Amino acid sequence: MSITDYLVIGAGASGLAFADALLHESDAEVLLVDRRAEVGGHWRDAYSFVLLHTPSAYYGVNSLRLGRNRIIESGRNAGFYEQATGAEVCAYFETVLARQLQSSGRAQFLGRTGFLDHHDGIARIRHLETGEVEEVVVRRRIVDARYQEASVPATHTPSYTVDPDAAFAPVGMLPERAGDYREFIVIGAGKTAADACLWLLDAGTDPDRIRWVRPREMWFTNRAGMQPLEQVASILNGLADDAEAGAHARDVVDMCHRLEDVGRLMRLDPSVEPTMYRGTMLSRPELTALQQIGNVIRLGHVEAVGVDRLRLTAGGVTAARHTLVVDCSARGLSASPPVPIFVDNTIRLQQLRHNSPTFNAALLGFIEAHRDDAAEKNRLAPPNPYANTPRDMASMFTRTWVTERLWQGEADIRHWIEQSRLNLLCGLAERTGDVAAKAAAGRFTNHVADAIARLPQLA
Repeated sequence: MSITDYLVIGAGASGLAFADALLHESDAEVLLVDRRAEVGGHWRDAYSFVLLHTPSAYYGVNSLRLGRNRIIESGRNAGFYEQATGAEVCAYFETVLARQLQSSGRAQFLGRTGFLDHHDGIARIRHLETGEVEEVVVRRRIVDARYQEASVPATHTPSYTVDPDAAFAPVGMLPERAGDYREFIVIGAGKTAADACLWLLDAGTDPDRIRWVRPREMWFTNRAGMQPLEQVASILNGLADDAEAGAHARDVVDMCHRLEDVGRLMRLDPSVEPTMYRGTMLSRPELTALQQIGNVIRLGHVEAVGVDRLRLTAGGVTAARHTLVVDCSARGLSASPPVPIFVDNTIRLQQLRHNSPTFNAALLGFIEAHRDDAAEKNRLAPPNPYANTPRDMASMFTRTWVTERLWQGEADIRHWIEQSRLNLLCGLAERTGDVAAKAAAGRFTNHVADAIARLPQLA
């Protein structure tokens, strides 16, 4: 029988970020378990050409930098901070486990291990290789890092049927199968589909040979407004744009259009009103490249992929024998409803500040280490569900801004955030003389209170 203070279920990015912060802020012992053999969570299942969605500078665990904070010199993201590859992220998390967690002598990792249940301070885990069930004494809490687990292409089952003889592939198989086909149909309207289309374009595929099934259109965030460190004024300026649009918009559509007018949001087709928002980033050159694909199928969701035809809710399209259908329909971010994070002996990791997953997990580790009362911890960490629509985006912005006001009233939390490498605005304090940053801070301060009052009415 093992004994630990905290049992963390899931050794992906959030579980590792929580454990890292907790270990650095307390003398606790931590046991991480994961059904996968290695740490890294869904990154272990990522397609080969995936890149980190955000700059590496504010991703990972708080105690160890990811990458070198380099500026990209060429390509569609030239001038922006580096984004790690999937392989680089996995290697980084292996280093985190060995150097930051296990080296403390207070952290263990058990791979190929599933969590069964937890009663009266005793958890049961199953070692998947042998089937053996082991009991673990948990002195403090169970930490569920799976509650908002992402749905990724490699482990997701399409919601439509697929004929066994159809030329069909999940996005992860695209590089190895693309050479056998002349045309492609990409299913999905989000980040994965955009990645697949960009990969095809970079491989020399004529845009006219790509058909793109987009049941809904998405608002994309301009990557230029999410750049950290030396370019941190871009983030502050984007937040000021959000607050100003929220303070003055007549409705949610008007808010999005205001943000589009200032370059904060972008859409692929200006003639179609997007109904989806998930915080997905694109650079302007990436958007321009994707707009070369003019054959967009808007016949609703796919219901069936046949040998020579796709059936959709509002019609059908042919798929000749030389056409590969590429599935990019995994949802990505979880739609899990918000629940209190600290309940009894369980912590369910969830979003606090929008679009900052590892920052949120690390901050929850800090709060757990420095606060005793569950009600107080929940007051400082109200869950903020991921957005799916522009209305959700409005609500999500408001929850973030209200919560950040709470953090400003707590000296230790404020100090931790200011020093955290995972903080989007890390380094801003050293740039007090930056004219652009000062102007953006002023705009945000002038509009955020009105936005907080107004956005709930719009949403």
